Amino acid sequence: MGNSSKSKNGTKVIKAAMFGGVVGAAMGLLLAPKSGVELRQDLAVQAHQIGDKAQSAWQNVEDKTQLTVNTGKGLIRKGKRLVSNLSILVHEIRNGALKKTSSIYASEDMDRDDPTKEIMIIENEHEF
Repeated sequence: MGNSSKSKNGTKVIKAAMFGGVVGAAMGLLLAPKSGVELRQDLAVQAHQIGDKAQSAWQNVEDKTQLTVNTGKGLIRKGKRLVSNLSILVHEIRNGALKKTSSIYASEDMDRDDPTKEIMIIENEHEF
């Protein structure tokens, strides 16, 4: 299932639960042996409680949505940095970075007793 259908299903469930809660509370109050004043007070209390729960659920959805958006933005920024770094790497490789790297590795095979040989090879590479 895609995120869109999950979101729609979640919204339907929340709406159905709220509707069921309202109908159940109203039926329970209407069938209870109470006076009109008590019944109206109980209905008002139930309505406020359901409203508070709905507001809390909505705030929870907003918070999770914002967290998801922020996470997505962070991943996009990381992806852009990765692409930029990869682009720089490709550019360096096309402009001879492999030649420099391969000659440095070749210089590692030389005698380690004389480090000036390696320095001279690296300096010669930079001559034009």
